[in-house]
Amino acid sequence: MAFTVSPGVVTREIDLTTIVPETGTTAGAFAGAFRWGPLDQLVSISSEDLLVANFQKPDSSTYLSFFTAANFLAYGQNLNVVRVANSSAENATTDAANTVLIKSSETYYNTYYTEFGGSGASDNFGEFAAKYAGELGNSLKVGLCGADIAAVAITGTMTTAFSGQEGTVSGTTTLFTSELQVNDIIKHDAAGTYFLVTAIASDTSMTVQSASNTAITGTPTYTKQINSQFAEPATTMMGTAQVADAARKVLTGTGTYFDVQFTVGDKITINGETHELESITSNTSATLKTAISPSSTAIAGSIAYSREWEFSSVFDYAPLTSDFATRRGVTQDEVHVVIVDEDGEWTGVKGTVLETFPALSVASDAKSEDGQALYYKEAINRQSKYIWWMKHPTGGAASAAPNTGAWGTSANSASKPAYTANRITVNASMTGGTDGQTLTDAITITGFDKFKSAEDIDISLILAGSCSSTVASYLISNIAENRKDCMVFISPEQSDVVNNDGGEVTAINDFRNLLPSTSYAVIDSGWKYQYDKYNDTFRYVPLNPDVAGLVVRTTLERDFFFSPAGFNRGQVKNVARLAWNPNKTERDNLYKNGVNPIVSFSGKGHILFGDKTLLAKPSAFDRINVRRLFITLEKSIANFAQFSMFEFNDDFTRSSFVSSVEPFLRDIQGRGGITDFSVVCDESNNTQEVIDRNEFIGSIFIKPTKSINFILLNFVAVRSGVDFEEVVNAV
Repeated sequence: MAFTVSPGVVTREIDLTTIVPETGTTAGAFAGAFRWGPLDQLVSISSEDLLVANFQKPDSSTYLSFFTAANFLAYGQNLNVVRVANSSAENATTDAANTVLIKSSETYYNTYYTEFGGSGASDNFGEFAAKYAGELGNSLKVGLCGADIAAVAITGTMTTAFSGQEGTVSGTTTLFTSELQVNDIIKHDAAGTYFLVTAIASDTSMTVQSASNTAITGTPTYTKQINSQFAEPATTMMGTAQVADAARKVLTGTGTYFDVQFTVGDKITINGETHELESITSNTSATLKTAISPSSTAIAGSIAYSREWEFSSVFDYAPLTSDFATRRGVTQDEVHVVIVDEDGEWTGVKGTVLETFPALSVASDAKSEDGQALYYKEAINRQSKYIWWMKHPTGGAASAAPNTGAWGTSANSASKPAYTANRITVNASMTGGTDGQTLTDAITITGFDKFKSAEDIDISLILAGSCSSTVASYLISNIAENRKDCMVFISPEQSDVVNNDGGEVTAINDFRNLLPSTSYAVIDSGWKYQYDKYNDTFRYVPLNPDVAGLVVRTTLERDFFFSPAGFNRGQVKNVARLAWNPNKTERDNLYKNGVNPIVSFSGKGHILFGDKTLLAKPSAFDRINVRRLFITLEKSIANFAQFSMFEFNDDFTRSSFVSSVEPFLRDIQGRGGITDFSVVCDESNNTQEVIDRNEFIGSIFIKPTKSINFILLNFVAVRSGVDFEEVVNAV
């Protein structure tokens, strides 16, 4: 008993209630090419809707993989999918000159997200990258709008000296280097004239540009003006414009600084019409994407105009200062971010908004009231289904003056920064994404290798999909037979049964003969023609996911040891027609070679009409239901037996093992899976030699139930008056 120094009562528990639980028998596994989703990563899928959500709809390059997965999910709800691609796969980015391959979240955080220990290599790839590799990323557009800064007075007074539109400014008691940045607009307070800062030499010297070509003498005061990133109404600072070209698209400005005021994609409202900005030529010339209406062929004379950020209508208000920043005495930290389906590849409608992230913060430590990250970099990476953050936009990456903070710095820093130094917007289309969908056998095998370890992933059914004999043989020999807890489901190649009139049997048998003899694999007779609702067309797809699906459906509706074939349980779904419908003679030829025919019977549907494994020698294991029975029994009892490890090999341990295994087998027997069994675990097979080798042996003898494959009906005609009992034994 437990040790105690002084008198007392000690209690202890010994758990002898352990039982042998049944293990899962319906989990599928597949590796193939898809248009979207993480590469070389296991993703658990439970429905076709989730398949679309994770890997997107099929196209002409990915339909075989997509429908292999989708057809299995029509019967069951547990499929582990691995997306594979060749070396040309790339993620789209907002920098047309550079692309990147990010396979998964782990790849991103380990390589690009510097705050999580990455290398910081993301500086080469633009502000954002598509979440996953693929051409679908090229349909994405990202919009970002930074916070506004109010107009502020500038220290001291200035004197200007102009030659044409360029002028130099000499300041008195001024702090140009800390109060201004290039591309700021300053206003002469008395005259109301605006100047663009083009260069800053020192606290008392800078170069400006005057749209009005007017020099200011004396020593007037000035105010710094910052156009709103979000929306700017028609004001004197905006200047005026006209549209007088024949195409009714060119916006010609007077007193304007278009290349500072505008971002391509902005919405310009002039003469009551709103048009998107297509390009910017200079301070006084920009082109609209669409023409001014014919009734306004020429907007003669300069008139006022207003502008809005391209995505301003998506948000309720302009980004300003978050409550988090306000409490810490800093300003202008908010940004709005929007992700748009620019080309309509995701939704079918161009310009559809996919995600919005309002009022995020550029402060690295920003949190919401409920403790969620507000830092735009982290919030986007954690929440977006479409993009990764890669770097801060130009203007936000570094501090240009003591009172302006670099994006990504802490709001608790001693400098108490204002985060928006310059007007910052991003309206960036993504480019450079490639799919990498042409797969070699080696690439496909690499994807299936994710399922090699029985300790890491629990699967029961491997879907070979459309594959060569090389891949099929690998799945059998290197995965299923090593794991010994799953089966591979295979179809012949498409050319064996599509447009191969008269040569189907020979081609299928030739394909089968390239595969090893094994009870851990099943081959069917072909392909089916089914409707692709995503592309409104019909496709030829292999039948092996359906056969595996029938195994799942049989398990769910009856039990794991029932045969999935026949009219009761072998009905194949989603068949417009079979690529090839074998007749009786052809079925006989295939079946003796271990190929399970799938047959169309008039008025009865498309039926799996065989339940053989690929085991060539005569054995109970040449049937699917027997192999499935033993996989489940072995897996369940082996998992239970792990709890006997490191115990003593004595009568107590052996009897405990027997007393748990026998009820488990008795239950299977009662359900019809086995006809009889015996469990031996005693001194007869656990001899002293076995015990001395630190081994434990439990011998389990099973008589499996067999499925009916052949029915013989004897119809005997007898004379009137003959007693049936007299002739029964004679037949």
